[in-house]
Amino acid sequence: MDKKENQRIMLTKRLLKESLIEMLAKKSIKKISVSELCTAAGINRSTFYNHYGSQFDVLKEMELDMIEDLNQIFEREIKKSNWTLDKRAAAFCSYLKENENFVKLIFSNSDTDYEFASLLIGAAHVQMIYNKTFPDEKDQIKHDLMTTFLANGTYHMVKKWIVEDIPITPDEMGKLIYNMSACDWDITVFLR
Repeated sequence: MDKKENQRIMLTKRLLKESLIEMLAKKSIKKISVSELCTAAGINRSTFYNHYGSQFDVLKEMELDMIEDLNQIFEREIKKSNWTLDKRAAAFCSYLKENENFVKLIFSNSDTDYEFASLLIGAAHVQMIYNKTFPDEKDQIKHDLMTTFLANGTYHMVKKWIVEDIPITPDEMGKLIYNMSACDWDITVFLR
């Protein structure tokens, strides 16, 4: 592929993504047709199908783009020796706040809620925070279950924070997430 063709593909995808964001502000992804999306983006359907199979694929790529952005931030910042777990949680919340309009659309769209939650909270940068919570747990199944509990709690806390415009700064939210995950749990309660 030459540079001009790559630019054309990038422009096509950007137009589709921007149009989808505008449409999601008005209705659910299930109620958006490929034809509507193509019309809004000024793209013909054959061009759309060269890149995507459905409107859900566009949304999925947007979610993956967001996860990739977060991963790049964490890879860059992890090299700093003073980047503690609470700062990682705050960086996660800062990114969500900076992309609030998109995140709010995704959080508000219950059709994609579960998959997005799995992507967002299942990403390596978030799991790193939770893996520090129960470092002494030798039983992998129990460790995974406890991590799932914390990750889903975090997802719903962050979702509520964004959707309801709760006036807490990203740093405060990061500290809250950290405090919830790093509190001194009596693990024997969970193992009985």
